[in-house]
Amino acid sequence: MSFKGSKVQKVMVQPINLIFRYLQNRSRVQVWLYENTHLRIEGHIVGFDEYMNLVLDEAEEFNIKKQTRRAKCAASFLEKCITYIAENASECVKTNAFLNLTKEGLIQVISYDNLGLEEEDVWRCVLAWAKNQAGVTQPTAHWTEEERQRVCQYLAPVISHVRLFLIDSQVFAEEVEPTGAVPIELSLERYRRAALHSNKLPTAAASAAPVPAGPLTENDKRLQPRLMLNLFHGSAILKNDKIHFQGTLNGWYGAAKQTWRMVYRASTNGFAASAFHRHCDGVAPLFIIALSSNGAISGGFTDVAFAKTNRKGGYLHSEKAFLFALNYNNEPPTKFDIVKKPYAICYHPDCGPIFGAGADLLISNNCNANIESYSNFPHSYDGPNATFGHLFGDYNFSIIDYEVFTLAPATAPTGNKLKHDRYP
Repeated sequence: MSFKGSKVQKVMVQPINLIFRYLQNRSRVQVWLYENTHLRIEGHIVGFDEYMNLVLDEAEEFNIKKQTRRAKCAASFLEKCITYIAENASECVKTNAFLNLTKEGLIQVISYDNLGLEEEDVWRCVLAWAKNQAGVTQPTAHWTEEERQRVCQYLAPVISHVRLFLIDSQVFAEEVEPTGAVPIELSLERYRRAALHSNKLPTAAASAAPVPAGPLTENDKRLQPRLMLNLFHGSAILKNDKIHFQGTLNGWYGAAKQTWRMVYRASTNGFAASAFHRHCDGVAPLFIIALSSNGAISGGFTDVAFAKTNRKGGYLHSEKAFLFALNYNNEPPTKFDIVKKPYAICYHPDCGPIFGAGADLLISNNCNANIESYSNFPHSYDGPNATFGHLFGDYNFSIIDYEVFTLAPATAPTGNKLKHDRYP
């Protein structure tokens, strides 16, 4: 506004122009929140994110009712970013954003215990990062000495955060050592430990022979396997503090490192039964993971596909199907095997997945908008301490989301050396 005598003249200013003025001047601003009217966020504007939201530095949350201030810490946001990268590591490491991380950013990512990559792939993505930073595009075997020195210059401060002692010996010999980035004493220690812990040693002999003292102690982080790989890629149910359940499901399946790809998510593809059948019919094996409105996570596994039968609703036989409850009443995860095998699963076009006669588990059409999903368990499935309501707490319930996974494609035929095309 401008003042001229006693007359007030209003001047319209484009909001974006005002924001850029504050940005250039490093002015401290106060942002009013549309929904939380008693809160203000104060700070210095430093830019915008990809959705054109304001990004503030030195931010504080100001409660006008209580007249209190609280610093908005960026640490929790950073933790969320690291967690997201860790859970989606196989996709994130392919991006230019990863290749252009700062040294400090890369160290934070690869030091994370829950990073969802095998250690061989951690090395490969670190090498790809170093080559990008050094401006080198050729494979290791074609480096000039000057290119080797440039790459090693970028690898030197980060290589200690790669758990080299966990890398397969063949990969270490063929991919790691030729870079020249690993000190000779570290290579010798790595081979020494690999020989001591060789799978060729009988179990009794391996356990009886103590590991001789070396440059590293047994609690060195480089000797500790990462806590959990992201085995069910893209799961919105089994993530963060629930990610360890992925290992539980793989243990029941019988392959600890098996990876799974999502074929259907109700909240993405639609809650209608027709959407489930459109994406999942004819696909096997399947893991079905459901989340109820009370927070219960349960579901089932079938090695046979849902498929049309001669009748509108027909049962399909399975020898390996099972149901599971992952967090029932804070009890340990429990598996319930099929006991009436001719009734393992049921195909019905008007319903989602059905397990067992009765049914032990039925997810209804539009299951998020009703409580028509039900569990008459135990009936065709049974197991330790199986009780009524063991899956979702009651006979009827509402499913707010469920996901369906099948086997992820193998990266290479069994017995062949893996080819990793994504890393130049």
